[in-house]
Amino acid sequence: MKVLIMDISGKGGIKQGGASRVAANIFYELKKRGIRTYFLGYKSDFMRNDKDAFFLAGGTAQKSAREILNKAKLNKLVSESRLGRMAYYTTYSLTGVALENAESWLAQVKPDVVLASSIQDFVVLRKLKPYLGSAKILYVEHANASGKYSSAFDYNIMGLTFGTGRYVGLEAARKRFFSFFDGVIALNKEQSRNVRRYNNNVTIIHSSILMSVTSAKREEVQALRRRLGIKNDDKVVLYFGRLLDAQKNVSVLILAFKAMKMKGAKLLVVGDGRSRELYEQMARGDDRIRVISAGFDDRVLACYYSMADLYVLPSLWESFNATFIEAANFGAAVLLSSKSINEDIRERFGNALYTFDPSNANELKSKIERFFEDKKLQKKLNRLSEQIASEYSKKSQMDGYAKALKEFYTKGKLPKVTSA
Repeated sequence: MKVLIMDISGKGGIKQGGASRVAANIFYELKKRGIRTYFLGYKSDFMRNDKDAFFLAGGTAQKSAREILNKAKLNKLVSESRLGRMAYYTTYSLTGVALENAESWLAQVKPDVVLASSIQDFVVLRKLKPYLGSAKILYVEHANASGKYSSAFDYNIMGLTFGTGRYVGLEAARKRFFSFFDGVIALNKEQSRNVRRYNNNVTIIHSSILMSVTSAKREEVQALRRRLGIKNDDKVVLYFGRLLDAQKNVSVLILAFKAMKMKGAKLLVVGDGRSRELYEQMARGDDRIRVISAGFDDRVLACYYSMADLYVLPSLWESFNATFIEAANFGAAVLLSSKSINEDIRERFGNALYTFDPSNANELKSKIERFFEDKKLQKKLNRLSEQIASEYSKKSQMDGYAKALKEFYTKGKLPKVTSA
């Protein structure tokens, strides 16, 4: 069986993103399980040069799409509003995708199964489908396009229908989108139920740690501490991931931390994205806060996780976030936004979770302070992190993908999920 993994979400130089990280992991891990994998998409921090990878070139239209918002100098409220996001995604998704030579490469590869990793892949797949022969196409629901949430991301999928027909409403756009695929891999039970309104061939595969290393070398952690000016007895709060306030809501974490008077506390905001400048501006004048943007290999990221006493995920929504699982794997306690937790996580861990209202900076401030003051709470949350790391292992996730793909290839159906 030959599986083509697609990921167009890296377009525009996005360095950190769950879809890109999962796509790279599937590409490398399935090879170890006897499945021949290929990759089509943009280069990222997670995809190395490989003879089985075809990297797309960024077009000039891609740059102009990014410049639309930059030149307009829209403030945070406008640039991340529904209309602003819709305009951005319409331009972003339908222009600047250079497919030169991709068709002939696909004709040589002749994949049996295509695994789409982002909603942007839909646009490209519509163009490439004539070159895919009888290949079956799967979509992994990273973007939560089936969700009932109300946010700027509602228009994400709507924008994808532009240029493919008359403008349609959100529900019709979702139907068109999900019915295009031969099957869908959901990340949680709620997604599975929602997707079944449009496509009955659905299974669930949970997220996991996406890194190639599971421990950090002590000397490398100490070197990073010295470079960042962090003492051994400093209290370190960490966020890692995409810097996009419309979803990740890191601004509330910065506000909460700035209101804290605790001595020896440090906040590290690590990642990249369109809200980076906003976060840098918010952190200005407070030398306890560092906004760090660069390419990260797994060894460096392992050092950041290992330094953290507390990992905070302030998101307004998540499909099934992997960063808190990674932080737990490296021994950090986790403090989660109540809106970042899906039904599956709640059922598994319930009241043991340490959570906060993502719209309430004062509550977040109090929860962080309480963690560092309460030794019993620290021990409780450290035990919880051990359970989280054990529950969501990479082996379990990748075995799930291997099983689903083999069953999908041979039977055309994905494994049934009776509990969804």
